[in-house]
Formats: sequence, C-alpha cells, structure tokens
Amino acid sequence: MTHSGSETASLDVPQPARVDRWLNIAVAVLVVLVLGVAMVFAYSVYRDRQAQEASSASGRIAAALESQVRKSPNDVVLRVRLGEAYGALGKYQQAIEQFNAALKINPNHSGAYLDLGMVAMLTKNNSSAKTYFQKVISVTDGSEYAGLSSVREQAFYNLGVLALGDKNYSEAAANFKAALQLRRDSSDSYYQLAKALQGLGATDDAIHQLEIGLQFDPGFAEARYFLGQLYQQKKDDVNASYQFAQAVKLAPGSDPPRQALDAYGSASEWIDKAKKALASGEIEGALTDVLVARNLDDKSFEAAKLHGQILVKRGNPKDALDVFQQAAKLNPKDAEVQAQISALTKQVAVLTKAKNDAARRAAKKAKAK
Repeated sequence: MTHSGSETASLDVPQPARVDRWLNIAVAVLVVLVLGVAMVFAYSVYRDRQAQEASSASGRIAAALESQVRKSPNDVVLRVRLGEAYGALGKYQQAIEQFNAALKINPNHSGAYLDLGMVAMLTKNNSSAKTYFQKVISVTDGSEYAGLSSVREQAFYNLGVLALGDKNYSEAAANFKAALQLRRDSSDSYYQLAKALQGLGATDDAIHQLEIGLQFDPGFAEARYFLGQLYQQKKDDVNASYQFAQAVKLAPGSDPPRQALDAYGSASEWIDKAKKALASGEIEGALTDVLVARNLDDKSFEAAKLHGQILVKRGNPKDALDVFQQAAKLNPKDAEVQAQISALTKQVAVLTKAKNDAARRAAKKAKAK
C-alpha cells in the first residue's frame, strides 16, 4: 500500500544536535571561564533554555560573566560569551547588545555575526539573519581563516535553511553543498540538501544524499522517515516500509512514521499476497511482498521461512541459506527449516568450490600466457 500525493510531512522528533561541534552553552561558557577557550554556541541551545532563570546554570554563568565584563569591558571573547549566555536565557535584546559591543572591539569577529544571525532567526527576523550569515561568509573568506571553517560551514547551513523556508530550492541546495564542502560528515546538511533537491523535483538525487547522510548517522529518525516518503513516491514499497519501520524503532513515540507504517496493513496480509504470487509463479512479486511483510514484522517466523522458500525458487541458494538461518533463530525446532539449512549448506559449499576451482584455472591460464 502506498500513500497518494507528493507532500512530505515533518517528523515530530527533534533533529539531532551537532553536539560534536556546537557545545551546550553552559559548558562552553564554563570552559571560557576556566581556560579562556572561545566557543560558539548552538542554535538549539537557545531553544532549550531553562524555565527558571534565577536557578538555572545559564543564569549563574551569566552573572559570573557580567562581573568579568565589568572588569574587562574590552575583552571581545567575554562579550560574545555573555551574549550567548543571555541568548540561552531568552534575553535576546541584551544578547544583541553584547554581540554588537564585541563587534565594536573587533569588527570582523565571525562568531559574533553568527550569533546575531541565530538570534535573528529565533526572533523571526530572517532578512537580518541572512545579512549576518552572509557577513560571516565574507569575513571568513580566505586561507588565513581556515581555522574558522566550522563557523563558515554553520553560516552556509543556516543560509540554506532560510532559503529552504522561502522555497528557494536552488539557493538552498547551493548553500548546503557549500556547507558539505567544509564538513562532509554532517548528516543534517545531507538531510536538508535532500529536502532542497526534492523541492527541485530531483527525487533520485535526494534519496542519494539521504543515504550518504545516514551512513554518518544511522540513528537519524527524521531522515529515515523522509527517505521512506521519497521511496514511497517511487512506488518502492520494500524500501519505503523498511525506512518507516526503522524510523518507528528510533522514534517510537512519533506518530507520522507509525501512521505511515500502519498504512501498509499487517504482515499477515503481505504474507498471504506472497503465497498467492508464489503459487502462480510470480517469483519477483512474491519476493517483494514477503520483504514488505518482514519489514512490518521482523520477528515473524512465517515471513522469514517463506522468504527463504522464495529465494530457493529464485535460484539464490546462498541468500536462501542466510534467510533460513535467520528463520532458525526465530524457531530453532522447525524441521523443514533445519532440512533446508542442511541441504543449502552442502549446495553452497559445492558452488563455492566450483567457483574457486574456476578462478584457479583462470589464474593458471593467465600465468601461462
């Protein structure tokens, strides 16, 4: 079963934060206080601020930074860190004041411009956000700024997000590609690029980008859900149901992937379809149906056993052996499955020996020449 239409819904689980690069604001500021190391805070940090400011870590850190800024008003790093602390508390106007104060000290401080852009995004001032992110690109252009590549990458990423929100898919795709040139293992950039490509009608390319991103982050539930939707548009029930099933496992409390998976019906229904197709000699159709059944219920012994039987009919003994071994784990006492494993083990051994012998003869012949 497939859904109609081409619209893709958003998964109601949070997108993974870039924790490898963008540290929690409290940790970042504490590092500054103790070691004097400059960090840039994450967009998600602003969203996850504490409800009780007075008792929050961010509030205590902000108070400590205020004291330090009073002692060293021309310290650009302290100004930016204080602005970030204010941002984490939702004090956006005070945050802006600190970032601007930092820029008076250092007009080319890329972190301050990036932070101003993030505050602008949070306050729905997208035009200003775009200007600030473009300024980050401008001030980090050149080999002497190679050490600021992460800041530059984040600016490209956010410009892509803004363009995507405006449905300017070509501009969005260009910015996400630029971000990936700076950081090739960023799963969220691949995900957003896929959205831009889908907007351009390049479904195959979007699928390719999602598959690359999932290699870096297999647990990205929202990407798997989106990938399932794209496969569904291509009428690929096997891959669509697989991705929806994976998204459900990763985000069990999220409705969209569960609803998408439930729309396929039950595993037993697909098993019945596979049996009918197999009985009528439609091997490929039977294989498709049983694979969907296994995606819907990966603990189904009946589906695994039928899958093995179909592969035997299809002439894939090695694959059939692997599947029957999977079935045996679900029901070790099934005599038919054990008999198939025994017979297929011998058959695969004979085929492997024949293949190896042929390879040796070919190598010997080539050497003789």
